[in-house]
Amino acid sequence: MGSSSLSRFPRHLLAASVLMCSVAVHAGGFDLPTIAASHQGTSNANAIEANDPSVLYYNPAGITRLRGTQLSQSASLLLLRGKVEDRGTTGTPQPGQEEGRPLADAPYSDGKPGSFWPQVLAAGGLFATTPYDDMVTLGLGIFAAGGGNLNFKKDWAGAYHIDAVAVELVNINPSVGIRFDDKHSVGAGVQIIGGHLRQQNQIDVEGVAPYLLSPVIDNATLETLRLNNELTQIVGQICDQNLLSPVCSIDLGTVLPPDVTLQLADGAAPLIIDPKSTGSVQVEMYGYGLGYNLGYMFQVNDRTRLGIAYRSDVDMKFRGDLEWDLNDIRETPTGSVIVSAINDGNGDIRDFLRKYLRPDTTAKSDITIPARLSFHGFHQLSQKIDAMFDVTLINTSVLDEIRVKFSDKRDPQGNKVVQGDASVQTKWRDSYKVSVGANYRWDDKLTLKTGFQFDKTPVPDANSRHPGLPDSNRYMYSVGANYKAKKNLSFDAAYSYVMLEDSNANYRDACRGVINENDGSPCTGNGGTFRGRFSDTSIQVLSVQMNQRF
Repeated sequence: MGSSSLSRFPRHLLAASVLMCSVAVHAGGFDLPTIAASHQGTSNANAIEANDPSVLYYNPAGITRLRGTQLSQSASLLLLRGKVEDRGTTGTPQPGQEEGRPLADAPYSDGKPGSFWPQVLAAGGLFATTPYDDMVTLGLGIFAAGGGNLNFKKDWAGAYHIDAVAVELVNINPSVGIRFDDKHSVGAGVQIIGGHLRQQNQIDVEGVAPYLLSPVIDNATLETLRLNNELTQIVGQICDQNLLSPVCSIDLGTVLPPDVTLQLADGAAPLIIDPKSTGSVQVEMYGYGLGYNLGYMFQVNDRTRLGIAYRSDVDMKFRGDLEWDLNDIRETPTGSVIVSAINDGNGDIRDFLRKYLRPDTTAKSDITIPARLSFHGFHQLSQKIDAMFDVTLINTSVLDEIRVKFSDKRDPQGNKVVQGDASVQTKWRDSYKVSVGANYRWDDKLTLKTGFQFDKTPVPDANSRHPGLPDSNRYMYSVGANYKAKKNLSFDAAYSYVMLEDSNANYRDACRGVINENDGSPCTGNGGTFRGRFSDTSIQVLSVQMNQRF
C-alpha cells in the first residue's frame, strides 16, 4: 500500500526539491534558520504539532498523526546583511618575531570588506508520508541539513585568513513511525547526508616566502647550483647586503668544495620573490556521512501532547583537491638567477614553487555534524489558540577544530614535499536553542502563527571567532499563516527576522607558513592574527509551502 502511494508523487517535484536543498546559509553554527515554512511561522516551536510531513525532521513519531498519503514542498529565500570592520589584522610573523606586520600596506588591505554575506540565498525541502497499515506510517524527507556561505572581498585585510567559504549539506531522511495506541508513538529514521565544501584564501606572499624558500636554498650545495659567472656576480651583490652565507665569507676567486651549502638569511626572501606578488589557494571537497534519528510522542489528552527527539552526530568524510593559484607571483632579477641554478636552468619562480614547495595535491577532512536532543510540547488552550515550545540541546563541542589534511608529493629529485595540515581551532562549546510559539485559528480556513527563538552561540570568546565562522547569539522573530484552499490542499507562508549580536574577533592562526608555532609540526597557512568586529548582521527569511493529501 505504502509503495504504490509514494509512486504517485510527481518525479519532477522530487528533482526540483533536491536542487533547492543543495544551497545553504551559515547561521547558528551550521544550522539553517528554517526547514519548512509551516514550522518557521512559530520559530520552530511547533515540533510536535504534526500537521504535515515536515514533522519528520523534528520528531519522526509525529508522522503517525497524519492520514492518507501526504506531500509537502517548502521553498525559502534568505536575504542576508552584515558588516565587518578590520581592527588591526596582522600578517605572518617573521622568524624570531611574536607578532606579524600590520597589513596597512599589504596588497590586500586597501579594500573595504563591507557586507560579508551573499545578498540572497535559496533553500528548500520535500517531505512525504504514507500509511503502511493502521499502525505504521512511512516517511521521506529531503532537505538542507545545514551549511554556510560567506563571500568577503579579495582586497580586504582579512583575505589572508578567509576570502570565501561555502559548506552545503543535503539530508535524505527516510523514516518510519509506529503508533502503539492512542497515547504512545515512536519513530526512527536514517540520515544519509551528502556535502560539498569549498574554501579560498589569499596567500601572504611576503610573510610566507622566508619559511618556504629557506629549507630549499639552505639544502642546496654549490654542486647542485652549478655555480657560474652570472650566479657568482649575483652572490657578490647579495653578499654586499650580508644575506647569504657561507659563500660571503669566502673569496669568490677561491675554488669552493661542492658540498658547501648556502643559507638564506632572515630578510633575504624579498631579493628572490617580489613582496607585492599575489596568489591564492582553494580547497574543494565532496563527502558523505550516515546517522540516525529517533522520536517519541506521548498524547496526554485530546488537547496536549509531549515529545522527545534525538538526532545522532554524523561523521562526514570529505575528499577532494588542493589547488594553488601562483600565476601572479613574480621573481626578482636576482631571484631568477638563483632559482635558475636550483631549478635546472628555469628561473620561473612559479615553476619552482609548483615543483618543490607548493604542488597541487589531494585533500581530505572529517567533519562531525553535532548530535542534538530536543524536548517539545503542544497544548490547545482554547478552540482558537494553541501554545507550544521546543528546547534543543546541541553537542557542538565535538567541533573543537576543523582540520584539512593534504597528501605528500614528490619533487623532481624524488624528495617528499610535505605541506602539512590546515586547521581552524574553533574550540566550540555545547549550545542550545529555545523556541516558543502560538497559533490563532481565525476561521476554518485560516490559521495565524507567531513565535520567538533564541540560539546560544557555540563560539566561546573573541579568540575563537574565526572570520570564516563569525557566529554569535541569535534572536529569531517570526510570523506565519496556514490557509486551507481545499479539503486536501493547504498553503503555508512565513516571514522571520533573525538578528545576530555584534561580536569581536581576535583569532590567531598558529601556522607560520610551514611551521606550527605551538608544536613545531608542519602546517599550511598564513599565520597572523585577525582582529575585527562583526556588526549589523541579520537574516530575513521568506518561505512558502504547499501541502497536499492524496
